[in-house]
This record gives sequence, structure tokens and C-alpha cells, in this order.
Amino acid sequence: MGIYRTISYKVEDVFIKMLSKKQDSEMIKEKVATYRLRNEEVRNQKKLNKKSKAV
Repeated sequence: MGIYRTISYKVEDVFIKMLSKKQDSEMIKEKVATYRLRNEEVRNQKKLNKKSKAV
């Protein structure tokens, strides 16, 4: 799953660059990083909940 996520992030980065050319690139990068971190935390929480229910 790591390879798929890496490729997806690369494609997202290209689209973000194209769509946000006239905006502040540092601010956009920060927003993207925050969004990805939040989604990763949610994903990890779901995995923990799933494991605890299985036990």
C-alpha cells in the first residue's frame, strides 16, 4: 500500500502545483501536509479500532 500512496501523493502534488500557481506555494504545501497528516492519523485510529474489536 505504501507504493500506491506514494504515487498518489506525487500525482496530487502535480495537480496542486498546476491549480495553485498564483497562490503562495509555502502556504499550499503547509495545508497539504496538514491534510495528509490528519488523514494518516484517522487511518491509524481506524486500524487500532479494528484490531481492538478483533481481539
